[in-house]
Amino acid sequence: MRLLRTILVSWIFFCFLAGCATHREAATHQEKRDLIVLLPEAGGKTGVVTVTTQGGSQVLYKARYAVEIEAIHQPPTAPSPMEEEEIDDVFGPALSALPDPANRFISFILYFEHDTTALTPESKALLAEVLKTIRSLESDEVYVMGHTDLVGTEGYNIRLSSRRANSVRDLFVSGGIKADTVFVSFYGKTRPLVPTEDEIPEPRNRRVEVFLR
Repeated sequence: MRLLRTILVSWIFFCFLAGCATHREAATHQEKRDLIVLLPEAGGKTGVVTVTTQGGSQVLYKARYAVEIEAIHQPPTAPSPMEEEEIDDVFGPALSALPDPANRFISFILYFEHDTTALTPESKALLAEVLKTIRSLESDEVYVMGHTDLVGTEGYNIRLSSRRANSVRDLFVSGGIKADTVFVSFYGKTRPLVPTEDEIPEPRNRRVEVFLR
């Protein structure tokens, strides 16, 4: 079966692997093969990738280790290291086509006390770091998204999430961030971070998500 050429990367909005895996195909005896190698991020952090076929799985957790898929019904080969020169030779064009890391989103989550627009003590402490990051990036796109837990009616929570998001916007503006660079949205209880039954208080759902670019 023909294996699809794919490139798996950790650079995504809302979220993922700390590292990336990238593939190549090589024709051998009229059969396609995939080579998957785990690459670290620019800061050196490496995540974990599980490579699965119909025949089995292998886990990549060391930087610059690779597995090969010879056939979809066979398990991937055992992980083995690749030299940087070989990685550049095989994957150089694909890696150079990846988005500039400078254009990646940076995200923060600010949490709130129950049924209020008051930040938790931990999030109050984090606020200074968020402001510092916005200033250092000179970001002109700051997205502020308000959420609630599932306690209360939908209408009430829409209003509460709006108040939370706008309270963060006001904190940013009072901290020197230009008002026209801050974009506010709010979702009430429709997008919980931790799914629960209705009327279950969940502190991690009482939040404002901040995305910077």
